[in-house]
Order: sequence, then structure tokens, then C-alpha cells
Amino acid sequence: MNTCPCGTHKPYDHCCGLFISGQQLPTTPEALMRSRYTAYTQANIDYISNTMKEPASKDFNPEEARSWANDVSWLKLEIVDTSYDDDHHGKVEFIAHYAHENMKYVLHEVSLFRRDDKQWFYIDGHGPLNKPQTRAHKKISRNDPCSCGSNKKYKKCCGTNN
Repeated sequence: MNTCPCGTHKPYDHCCGLFISGQQLPTTPEALMRSRYTAYTQANIDYISNTMKEPASKDFNPEEARSWANDVSWLKLEIVDTSYDDDHHGKVEFIAHYAHENMKYVLHEVSLFRRDDKQWFYIDGHGPLNKPQTRAHKKISRNDPCSCGSNKKYKKCCGTNN
């Protein structure tokens, strides 16, 4: 069995797979957040769309979301904080790590959720809470040509001091 991408270390079929397949509804905002992250790793934009309501759904563009989800490599999800009150409003602060074109990024957001008729929905998000962490230049491999122009391998030139 495959481990679920959401970070619980549970098998996918016993974790977010239950929600994405429609067998069960997420019982907490955190469970919905984790399943939405997992759906993004699969570019399952139908699930994303079906688990959101306004104001989040108002300007949601499924084609753009699908393209973005397919273009990035999802690395991991961290849940920073989660809470819900009176079973109708909740929030989840999370950090999603992903890579795009040899650069690593983080999306740090506080997502807001509302429970309508026994089902949780994503309704809004506040973020990013910090700027994306990016690598300004592509990492130089030890066997790449040295960037100084010597025509030597990096490890035999400027990389000898690292």
C-alpha cells in the first residue's frame, strides 16, 4: 500500500483515499485540509472544487489549478495549528512544500473552513504568511562545468573549498 501524501504516515486507502473516493466525509477541518493537499498532489481538481464554497469558490479557475498542480512536485505538508469551534467554523495553519523548475517553495497559509449540513468546506485562506523560500540559482553539481569559465569540473576548481 502507498503511504498517504498528507503526512500522517497512514496508507492512502485508510487516510485521504477514503475522502477523495467519496467513501467518507472528513470529520474535521484538518482532515479536509490534508485531503485537499493530497488531491492537489494528484491534480484531482474535481475534489478540490467540490470541497470549497464562497468566497473561495467565487474566483476559482479549475483549469489554472489543474495546470499548476501538474507543474509542481509536491514534497510535504506540515500542519502548524488547527482548531474549530461549535462544529461549524474552523481553521488550519499549514505549510505546503513543493518544487517547480528546480526551485523549492513553501506555501504558508491559514485556511478557513465552514461546516454545512455535516460536511466541511474550505471557504477562504489568508496567506502566504511568509515569502516563498527559493534558490536564486540552479544548484551546481560537483560534476558540472565550473561557473568561473575555467572549463574544469566544479569539484576540481571553485568547488574544492566547499
